[in-house]
Amino acid sequence: MWQQGSVAVTTGSSRSYSGLVADPIGEINDCRSLFLADIQEMGRNSLQIAVAEGLPAGPPASIEVGGTIIRNRTPIEATDERRVFEIVWRSYVGYAVLNESYSDVSDEERYEGTRFRIYSKSRFIEYMSRTTFASDKHPGPTRHYCLACEDHILNVLSVEAQAMRRVR
Repeated sequence: MWQQGSVAVTTGSSRSYSGLVADPIGEINDCRSLFLADIQEMGRNSLQIAVAEGLPAGPPASIEVGGTIIRNRTPIEATDERRVFEIVWRSYVGYAVLNESYSDVSDEERYEGTRFRIYSKSRFIEYMSRTTFASDKHPGPTRHYCLACEDHILNVLSVEAQAMRRVR
């Protein structure tokens, strides 16, 4: 069992993926906000993550940041009523989790999607090609997957497509 904020989900390595949703990438991209709720190595070079949908919680209020008052701001939270998605890569070449505050997207990068992105060109692909010997011959053609969450950016380079399911 893992927990972050008010979201709690039971996870395990014996998951059945027979209940996959028809368009999990579309559902994730439809989320206004996402929070990285869990990340686990599930065995030798396999990765399991959970992301929770975030929605406005409570009435708008003013907050002070660095001496400046910002009015009409509504906190975004992941609660028990929100959607939670589990994503598993059974193998990967590499992955990186970044603090969202320090991440940017170059104009030269190319991707499809909003919250769940699939890159055809990125600095992460370039970095992985310079720091690994992964190639189209071994282990095979790779893809760069990215989850853009509120506090984290998760980048995964993998040969295999991910398995996804909506936990709730």
